[in-house]
Amino acid sequence: MLVYEYPPKLNRSEKQAKAAHDLAQHAKIRRNMLRNMVLAAVIIGISFFVSNILVKILLIIIGLANAAVGGLLYWYGMLSFDSKVYSRIYDDHLEHSQRIGFSKNYLHAELAYSDIEKSEQDNHGNLIVTLKDDHKAKFYTTDENGDNKQDYSLQGNTATLKFTDTKAKLTLVKDLYEQIKYPHKEYKVIEDTDAYYTEEDLKWDKLGKHGL
Repeated sequence: MLVYEYPPKLNRSEKQAKAAHDLAQHAKIRRNMLRNMVLAAVIIGISFFVSNILVKILLIIIGLANAAVGGLLYWYGMLSFDSKVYSRIYDDHLEHSQRIGFSKNYLHAELAYSDIEKSEQDNHGNLIVTLKDDHKAKFYTTDENGDNKQDYSLQGNTATLKFTDTKAKLTLVKDLYEQIKYPHKEYKVIEDTDAYYTEEDLKWDKLGKHGL
């Protein structure tokens, strides 16, 4: 049974609304990138009028770094419009596709939860999945057109799954943590026993903190 899917299937009116939203977002991302590039050009231009060689080098480095950040943010922002990136989460298996670095190739994964030995997250928020030695999971790569399909070999039976859609990952680690052998923490709920709040206070503020 399908539990969650990204991108979601949309009807005609929803597709039209999304298209308009995507155009507006793309224009915003593009403006931000151009702003970074113009600022980088200005900083580097100023460096040519500076006589101090150390300051000149510092300004050039700052300008190049600003341009690099602008390009990186543009690339990262455009990932949300990539229709070839997907996550289909079922109650017993996962189908997933992700971009490979800055290339136009994609890594596809099809794995049953029963093939997973353990899973965890790295410092970047990626889901690290370690598979059993006798797993039957499928990993393969394709180009941007879905062609040139090639098998992909894992190193140490470990796969790094990167999710463009945060909700897809949260569905796995929160709702299906037992199936994917993900360490689950039960957080202790601290009861507020402060007698400062009267019944009248609580009547008007169910949080008991007056919105704070």
